[in-house]
Amino acid sequence: MGKRDPAILSAGAVALSNSATFAALMQYLRRVGLVTAEGEREIYEHALLMLEEGQGGDDSGVFEAARELIEQHLRPAD
Repeated sequence: MGKRDPAILSAGAVALSNSATFAALMQYLRRVGLVTAEGEREIYEHALLMLEEGQGGDDSGVFEAARELIEQHLRPAD
């Protein structure tokens, strides 16, 4: 295996830890009744809006991938 790029490793670690923390927070808030299913949906919708507003001319694919992940939470459960 080749040498790891510290910037990529750091960015990936930050993104993963933020995602895990957010998911844990949402689960906790739902479990203790502080956020309803409707409230959770609203949070994800607002996050999606914030991403879309902040994307600008980015063509790296990062914003698109982030949108897809958030949209998964907005789809009805099968």
